[in-house]
Amino acid sequence: MMYSILHTEWSNGWGGQEIRILEECRGMAARGHRVELAGCPEGKLRPRAEAAGLTFHPLAMAGPWDIKALWRLKALIRRRGIQVVHTHSSVDAWLGGMAARLAGVACVRCRHLSVPVSKNPLNIVYRLPQAVITTGQGIRRHLIEDYGLPAERVTSIPTGVDTQRFAPAPPDPALQAELGLEAGQPVVAVVAVLRSWKRHDLFCQMAGQVLPKRPDTRFLIVGDGPGRARVEGYLEDMRLRPQVIMTGHREDIERILPLCAVCVLTSDKAEGVSQAVLQELAMERAVVASQAGDLPEVVRHGQTGLLVAPGELEPLTAAVLRLLDDPELRQGLGRAGRRLVLDTYSREHMLKATEEVYARVLAARPGGGA
Repeated sequence: MMYSILHTEWSNGWGGQEIRILEECRGMAARGHRVELAGCPEGKLRPRAEAAGLTFHPLAMAGPWDIKALWRLKALIRRRGIQVVHTHSSVDAWLGGMAARLAGVACVRCRHLSVPVSKNPLNIVYRLPQAVITTGQGIRRHLIEDYGLPAERVTSIPTGVDTQRFAPAPPDPALQAELGLEAGQPVVAVVAVLRSWKRHDLFCQMAGQVLPKRPDTRFLIVGDGPGRARVEGYLEDMRLRPQVIMTGHREDIERILPLCAVCVLTSDKAEGVSQAVLQELAMERAVVASQAGDLPEVVRHGQTGLLVAPGELEPLTAAVLRLLDDPELRQGLGRAGRRLVLDTYSREHMLKATEEVYARVLAARPGGGA
């Protein structure tokens, strides 16, 4: 059965959450569903959605009690014949959830972050939708055990990876030259939006400890974001240039990853199942990740990667050095990581599981979703 779906997104930024929304919308449209979006007129999601051929409705949302936005959203739902409203951020979850209720259609909320949800009895935002999707099992457990949602209403669906795009490949000599890298040079990378909880400061400190022991190593900081000036300050203060290279935002992550011997994620909170880590595993990269959020769901210590305590420098440095010094371990972890992604975390797995949630909430409504 084909569905008419409206995704809402209040955020104006560009990161893992927005990337998931776009990829899910594109995937669902390719499977025959009618998919539209409504959100921030100036947001970075809008031009990308429109470039992908998706209908985007600009809708400013001043806050969760923006009555004008609420009525516009309700009217949009009815005018476009929407069956499922799929919300993502705090403000659009309130407005989208209430608008769906007023319009008499189904609503699904996606919780992307592992930050605890307020248990204030007035915080009913997760009780407005008929189902909640989380990006990891830990977030699901929190909503059930701490927030009190019925288990049958909460489903964990990590972001799926395009396993054809993110497949093992040899390094690109042209890209190596562009970044000032030499063939065969060991590279350690972090791929993450430049935000405080990603702990780029810890990554930089680790680089400072690795370089005296492995001076041939180079480090890539891949991504952009509100913390860019702060990260540039770390490099200057620690005198890490030119060994640490900031690439800025890259759309060609599948070309970046084959250059890397080791990929690192140093977040200390707010992580679901990281898209960047799944992409790295899919490309058979050796991963070191902190035990934050739902990262241990996919980085299984000694099997698909190495886990370290969040915020601790010495274990992080030791894990990176261990992988740099042991190519057989790197290769074994990488192969196991790709097998895990193919078995459980592919894009097709995500789309199929999401369709099942839509089918369930629509079947429970009067008329069976007609």
